[in-house]
Amino acid sequence: MIIFQKYYPDRVPSTIQLVFEGIIVALLGCFFASWLFPSEAGLIAVFLAAVASTDSIERLLGWHRRMIFDKTVSAARANGRLTARLMSLLLGTILGFCIVAIVLPTESLQSLFAPQLRELSNTNFININFGHPGDIFFHNLYVMLFFFVIALPFRQGGVMLAVAWNASVWAATFVTLSRNWAENHNIDFANAFARIVAATVPHMLIEASAYMVAGIAGVFVSKAFLRYALES
Repeated sequence: MIIFQKYYPDRVPSTIQLVFEGIIVALLGCFFASWLFPSEAGLIAVFLAAVASTDSIERLLGWHRRMIFDKTVSAARANGRLTARLMSLLLGTILGFCIVAIVLPTESLQSLFAPQLRELSNTNFININFGHPGDIFFHNLYVMLFFFVIALPFRQGGVMLAVAWNASVWAATFVTLSRNWAENHNIDFANAFARIVAATVPHMLIEASAYMVAGIAGVFVSKAFLRYALES
């Protein structure tokens, strides 16, 4: 966020700063979206969170570029560091949306995150149908392609849209499924929430990393179009 610039070492947000930034942009996004656009708060909150962090992502991209051009580290290591910091921003954004989802009553939660929840509002985790692995793979491949394409014209804005949207979907889904499980079975909410997160973390890490890499690749290609000839 722009208001945190003075605290960034060497003008680049650190991992822990990105976690806290993600929490804050999610909280602020939900607050202002619910206040000004209550009927579309779930979508507007994602947009506001994405806009708030575009400055930090631009700084990360500049830091990544300097590492490669100055030959401080290899390109592969620089890519890994950039992805890791973007993942920390994703983690913070998930935590921020989770805080909002946990604090809200069930009815308000389902109203705020209606676009994210879709048909999951009354679903129980132990009875949920995850679908065929092949279908999940091709669906995620399609989404990954989408984030690559959206990063071409919108660059870091497209990358942050990927971060904010996925964070809001996961947070709302985790809390909703945990509440439904706790209400319908003899289990407390914290236990249900921890089990659901543990069961989905491996998939989340792979999916989120793929989306991040696709978005970053879209930014690189977009900048290359402006700097170099197509036959280069």
